[in-house]
Amino acid sequence: MANEEKQIKVNLDPVLYALSNLNVGFNEEVFDFLMVSGNQARQFRASPKHAKRIYLLLGKYLAEYEKKFGPLETQLPEKKETASEEKFGFGG
Repeated sequence: MANEEKQIKVNLDPVLYALSNLNVGFNEEVFDFLMVSGNQARQFRASPKHAKRIYLLLGKYLAEYEKKFGPLETQLPEKKETASEEKFGFGG
């Protein structure tokens, strides 16, 4: 049994890799994240306090990562206007 090979199946959602297609909206009570990939979308909602906790937690882990592996150089992708944003009023 010591030489038994174990397999773990991992389902990687391609929508998570398309963060340039991430739309974020918010009001006083909720942050609304919509990730669009092709003809599918995923929605995640969080209260402002939970969104802040996620932000702080990611910041903590990114700081640990950069301490171990060095600084990350990146920036937000440029937002592109689309007809649907103008038509439905979702633009900034």
